[in-house]
Amino acid sequence: MTSSANPLLTCPHSPRWLERPDGYRCFEAAYFVGRGRTTFEARAEELLHWQVKTRSGFDIAPPGRVEAGQEPTIRVRLGLLRLPEPSHVLEVVETEDLRGFTYGTKPGHPITGEESFLLVHRPDDRVFLILRSVSRAGLGIWRLGEPVVRIAQVIYRRRYSRALRT
Repeated sequence: MTSSANPLLTCPHSPRWLERPDGYRCFEAAYFVGRGRTTFEARAEELLHWQVKTRSGFDIAPPGRVEAGQEPTIRVRLGLLRLPEPSHVLEVVETEDLRGFTYGTKPGHPITGEESFLLVHRPDDRVFLILRSVSRAGLGIWRLGEPVVRIAQVIYRRRYSRALRT
């Protein structure tokens, strides 16, 4: 497990997200992915290779495994356009029954905040993708487009919810 120096707003290590930061819109949802250790291990590798993002309409460069400290070039695909989303991977979590990563936005991103993608293998053998995010309007011109960005968040969360299903 790789850890960041600052506490993460989305509390990826906590099974219950109790302390939500003021001044942000907070979101949390769990989506059933499948059952069993084999499913968990396979989906965890997909998650840790950005497939939750790429299967949902994003390009990631460089391709490869998610690493703490990484500053990937994330671009959302909008038809022929590729809109950059500057980001920084804050933490990668890899325990027996919890795998995933958290990234934060950088200036130039449409929102300001943090997002965690967590895959959990429960004692009853069910596997869930947990999404947690905190966000508020991005800086500069993005403040004007906040209503459109909020709609886009709903659309992409739906895509994330289906990206790793078996």
